[in-house]
Amino acid sequence: MASNGRQPLTPNPPGPFAGSLSRDVAGPGSGPPPGDGVGPRIEVVTGHEPRPGSGVPPRRPVSFLLWFLAAFALVLLPATAWNFSREPVYRATATVLTTVPASRSGAGSNEADLQHVAIQRQILLGRELLADLLERVDDDAPARPPTPDDLRPMLRVDAVPGTNLVELSAEGGQPLLLADLVNAWLDAYEGLRQTEIEARVGTQLAKLGDEADALELKIADKRAALKLFRERHDIVTLERDSNRALKRLNTLQASLADAEDAQIKARARVAAVEAASRSDQPVIAEEQAQALATLQQRESELGVRVAQLRKRYTEMFIENDPDKRALPEELARVRARIDTLRRQGVQAALTHTRREANTATDRLLRLQREFSEQKRRAALFSASFEQYQTLQKDLSALEEMQRETETERVSVEARAIDDYPQIEVIEPAYPPRDPVRPLYLRDLGYSILAAGAAGLLAMLGLLLFDNARRPRSAGPMTGVRIYDDGARRPATGGLPGGGAPSERLGHGDGLLAGVGASPRPSPALPDAFAGTLPSASPRQLMAGEVEALWEIADDAERQLMGLLLCGLDEPEIAALTDADFDLDLNQVRAPNDGRTLCLPPALMAALLAERQRRGSVPAWRDAAEAKELGHRIELLALDAGIAHADEVTPALLRHTYLAYLVRQGVRLTELHRIAGGMDAATIRRYAPLSPTGASRPLEQLRLTYPLLTE
Repeated sequence: MASNGRQPLTPNPPGPFAGSLSRDVAGPGSGPPPGDGVGPRIEVVTGHEPRPGSGVPPRRPVSFLLWFLAAFALVLLPATAWNFSREPVYRATATVLTTVPASRSGAGSNEADLQHVAIQRQILLGRELLADLLERVDDDAPARPPTPDDLRPMLRVDAVPGTNLVELSAEGGQPLLLADLVNAWLDAYEGLRQTEIEARVGTQLAKLGDEADALELKIADKRAALKLFRERHDIVTLERDSNRALKRLNTLQASLADAEDAQIKARARVAAVEAASRSDQPVIAEEQAQALATLQQRESELGVRVAQLRKRYTEMFIENDPDKRALPEELARVRARIDTLRRQGVQAALTHTRREANTATDRLLRLQREFSEQKRRAALFSASFEQYQTLQKDLSALEEMQRETETERVSVEARAIDDYPQIEVIEPAYPPRDPVRPLYLRDLGYSILAAGAAGLLAMLGLLLFDNARRPRSAGPMTGVRIYDDGARRPATGGLPGGGAPSERLGHGDGLLAGVGASPRPSPALPDAFAGTLPSASPRQLMAGEVEALWEIADDAERQLMGLLLCGLDEPEIAALTDADFDLDLNQVRAPNDGRTLCLPPALMAALLAERQRRGSVPAWRDAAEAKELGHRIELLALDAGIAHADEVTPALLRHTYLAYLVRQGVRLTELHRIAGGMDAATIRRYAPLSPTGASRPLEQLRLTYPLLTE
């Protein structure tokens, strides 16, 4: 039940609770009690108990409307008057392109130079240029600024992003004067640039001319001295190594090195041939080397073929076969020819190598004498050439300076104007037609919005004021009232389970039992009627009560509460071991009957934390520790301030969960799949909690208790 109104199923006597909800309760098959023909009634009531005294009458809607209109007008009227009283401001704009010479390639296609644009902006707003602008403006202009400082606030220079375009604009209240002012501004800037160009170019040209004349005289003197020195020391070319003395020295040095190498090689060959002849090693002359190499290659080929032949055939077979015998015979002849060539070549090689060694020695001695004489001559020439190079470098430096001076003078004459910022007027300034500000319609819209917000705030203030003046209720009341419309029947006993009826009822659809009892005493119900009520079982905890227990519980207590709210009973929980938990699949196996239950997210979080901390679950090690944790549930109820805390036990938590399933319409015949083995009488006590209509299987229900979903 979530409604806060009364839904009378049968006539009810008036009660003190506003917005109560009542329901007649009668067990199945129970008839009216004898004597009065009317059965007992139970009224479940919720709402607030009002304070004594009369409340403040509600405010009429027209009052809110009047307050809204008053606040709306109080803001809108002065804002509108201020808005339309402002003078219009016009703007005249001219667009120009300013470029530097190195990057100019046409209007609008240059690469943006932000630094150049920023510099030109400072020049355009400088005092010198603005003073010239004041002189160009007509004397009869109606609003001529007297000083540059007075003129500067009217002018503005804005760069167009990504280009060298700038917008020159002037703002004021006279459109015709603004256009003339901007155009005169451009003329003043061009005049200032032209004056600066003429002054700088004249000074630069005079200075460059004097430098060129002085360099010309120095160059003439240096060239004459250089020519006389070259003729005196026989310097033919400007390249040092190309002159005769050094070129001859280099040639002799190369020849001397070749002669030394030739002598060393010749002596080495003589020594090698003599050593070979003394040790009877084969020596062959160069003219016989080719023939010997050919015979050695032939020997290698025949040796391979003969080896292959002997692997395939026996010596007797080879000797008897003429074709196969020819290969060994040819190999023997080739080896004999090689021995003959080696013996004949020793004497010829000695004679040839000794002759070459004598020739190389004679050539080396002759070159050494000639090289010594030429080296002396080259030393004298090198000293003279170094002095010549120094004179040549001095002349080259003077000529380079002369060329640079001449180039700079020609550049100044030809490109004097291009070296200064260029201005190209893309669009001149025209008298504006419409003002740029203020935006009367936009500001009027803002005023209307502000006035509407003020009206809404006024209405909100009224609501808060009226709410503060209303009397407060004593507090939320939820409870039951049991009465009999007929004559009172003698009390034959309370509800099964003990206690007064108003103290033993379940919370129904979220209603708290035992709070806010009827102001008049209620008679006890007849035994036949009481035995059919769901309150014959222990009372059920509200969701808020379970949440209060969960909030103040520690990890071990939360593990116990979570398993109870999954359907396990106390003996099963006490017998659990780490092997019964499969945290990867979010499942737990009941020790008694082996049924598998899903672990909700909140319980999984507590179990994972426990396993990470201790390495195993659950938090208790034996039945004694589990029982001690069960006793702490009542202490938690006391700390949470729950009514009748002595009744809050582990069995009550499990009963609350089973009642939660039954109220969803679970099939009573399938309840054992969650709660384990239960006798029919125990299951029958949950029957009155089932909603009307056909029951549903467990697969169609929300099996996780709402508190444990997160």
